[in-house]
Amino acid sequence: MEKKEIKKVLKFYKNLNPSTQLNINDREVIEVWCDVFMEYSYEQVRNAIVAFSKKKPFAPSIGEIISNIEVPEYTIEKIPPNTVIIQFEDETYGNFPFRFLNSQDAKEYSKKFQECNYDKESIKILHEEHVRKRNAGVLTYRGEAKARLEQKLQNQNRGKKYDKQSSYGW
Repeated sequence: MEKKEIKKVLKFYKNLNPSTQLNINDREVIEVWCDVFMEYSYEQVRNAIVAFSKKKPFAPSIGEIISNIEVPEYTIEKIPPNTVIIQFEDETYGNFPFRFLNSQDAKEYSKKFQECNYDKESIKILHEEHVRKRNAGVLTYRGEAKARLEQKLQNQNRGKKYDKQSSYGW
């Protein structure tokens, strides 16, 4: 989570718990929250605060917020410039590397990931579609190259009779 999102979470936290003595404009408070929540998304932290507030009538501590964060069973690793690897903890699914030609395609697919709620089967289907789409040009090129090579060999062998004995060099 970025610093501006931390400020947004702190503001949400303060509005949800107005009686808290937390100064959301204090630099040290922002730094502590940045250090603690940097590996989580804004939505995860916000949802954890809401979940806790529904159970208890008082403001949650940082530890109570962390204990209410739902951690997905997958990780998303972004490798610059345009590679995203989604890895599930379930070993039967393994890794699904998505390699994009530009950041616009990566953003488009990240929306698709969110729409399917990172469901394993949906990610698998998206990955198959992605690979098929990305490799379509390569497969066509290989097919065309193979056809050209076969045509060239046919042109070279026209009029020549194949002789098994002549192929051996004594």
